[in-house]
Amino acid sequence: MEQSSNSAASKPFPEFKPVADNERIQALDVVRGFALIGIFFMNVEWFNRSFLDFGSGIPASATGIDWLATYFVNFFVAGKFWTIFSLLFGMGFAVMLTRSEESGRAFVKPYIRRIVALGVFGLLHTILLWPGDILYSYAFTAAGLLIVLFGQWKWVVASLFALIGVCFIPGMNSFGAVVGGIAFMGLIALFTRNEKIVNYLGKKMPLFSAIATTIALLMTIAAIASWVLPPMKEARNGLTGGAAAFFIMAYLSARFHQPAEARFWRAGALIYSLPFVIGVVFGVIAYQKPIRSVFNSPEAVKLAAEKMVIKNAEEAAEKLAKASGKPIPKKPEPKDDKKVVKTDDQKKIERDADTINRIQENQQKMAKDVAVLTKGSYTDVVKHRWEEFLDGPFNAAGQAFSAIALFLMGVWFVRAKVITKAADNLHLFRQIAMFGLPIGWGLSLFASSIAVSHTPGVSGDGWQLTQMLLNLGNLPTCLAYVSIVVLMVHSSSVFSKIKVLAPFGRMALTNYLTQSLVQASFFYGWGLGNFGMGRAQQLGFAIAVICLQVLFSHWWLGRFRYGPMEWVWRAITYWHIPALKIERVALNHQMT
Repeated sequence: MEQSSNSAASKPFPEFKPVADNERIQALDVVRGFALIGIFFMNVEWFNRSFLDFGSGIPASATGIDWLATYFVNFFVAGKFWTIFSLLFGMGFAVMLTRSEESGRAFVKPYIRRIVALGVFGLLHTILLWPGDILYSYAFTAAGLLIVLFGQWKWVVASLFALIGVCFIPGMNSFGAVVGGIAFMGLIALFTRNEKIVNYLGKKMPLFSAIATTIALLMTIAAIASWVLPPMKEARNGLTGGAAAFFIMAYLSARFHQPAEARFWRAGALIYSLPFVIGVVFGVIAYQKPIRSVFNSPEAVKLAAEKMVIKNAEEAAEKLAKASGKPIPKKPEPKDDKKVVKTDDQKKIERDADTINRIQENQQKMAKDVAVLTKGSYTDVVKHRWEEFLDGPFNAAGQAFSAIALFLMGVWFVRAKVITKAADNLHLFRQIAMFGLPIGWGLSLFASSIAVSHTPGVSGDGWQLTQMLLNLGNLPTCLAYVSIVVLMVHSSSVFSKIKVLAPFGRMALTNYLTQSLVQASFFYGWGLGNFGMGRAQQLGFAIAVICLQVLFSHWWLGRFRYGPMEWVWRAITYWHIPALKIERVALNHQMT
């Protein structure tokens, strides 16, 4: 990436004033409010099920209207509104950056405070209310976007070398997601900001394309070796898919390197779609195999039981040692006779046994999760969430790999003035809606025709293919939903009434956290104890709460400038206390 300094980042830090009402982009507020509705529809299910069961599809117990409600959310809501929310965060980042550049105000320091505050909000939300929080992961993604826009290669490389060691600290394995994220963001910066053309293999190409080609060639060599050497057999799919991905990136990055202003949306579209396109290919291959379950193998079930007995004994000995203050006994090293060559069938039995144990351990965790949520006190729930968080405190950083794609597209929407001057780009939004909705919904319907649920340990049922198709369809559906809302906002018909969602969207952070507070209080055992409510009733509950929130948002913003949490967030971002209450004189002036 180029070593460049942004003028907004280097100027002295003047007083940073919040955005005035007349500077707000109404379409963004409405889209944000619309996204909150879909987020609620999706999240409410996971206040009534263990979040550890996420990704298993429609429960086998769902019937009738509950099945239809679950089907609607799983295939037309889930994933679609998360992408909208991510797109909006990228837009918000770009709006703040653009306004700071136009006014000559500092940007990086206030935005770092904004990211840190967002991370704290998300961390508290995760531990105190709900593990499905999205804010904590967004903080990592927003930090990654800073690297994309302002990072210098020397500092990126230095930080990688400095932080790799942290991954080897006991209990810090999940920090690898942070290190990988920094490297990933550095590569994106190399593509979006570097103009250097190099001679490589007899051809002129952008520096990023040359690096991607080198990685692709190395992975190709490793992939060929995995198909020839039996010990590398398990790495075949990963190496082959990785080599294909980097070759595609190398070609597309060279072919579409110009114009520079289009790189953000192109990078975002490629980063989001490419893994799922490759996943579809492998999903099709897996779908051709006969349906089988690891539990149908007596040898695997027996071996899994033997391994579990050994593991339980080791854990019991470790627990006893801790309780008595004695040194924790060392686990015996597995004796592996190198002279004994295991057959493919034996290796398969061992893999199936490990899969069985992972499934059973997860089922035990889910049972514990449900027990705590339905019978535990609030203190029990918080303690339980804290223990879960410590199992992988940086796992959320891994979500930055997918969210950054949407952040980049959001930045492009603002920089190209597509959303800031939406009225001048209605033709583009019509085209996006016209093509995006049929493609997105078509992929969802096709995916649902293959499988709607999945039993752990079963392969060949098409669930992998279903998930890849759904994820691939999320992006065009998301863009279509956003476009339809924008068209409604600028419509002269009754559809323009959707503007009623603007105050709801302006208070998105407050309303998002309030939704979790209401749901936890209503469904968990420490509250009203309605855990396990039917899916259709859940949607009815969600609609009722949303209606109340829309009314409250109108009432609140009629008297105050910002939502409660937005006010706190702004105070931390701008490092001064903004005025909250709307003075009567100002209110009368606005009315006239």
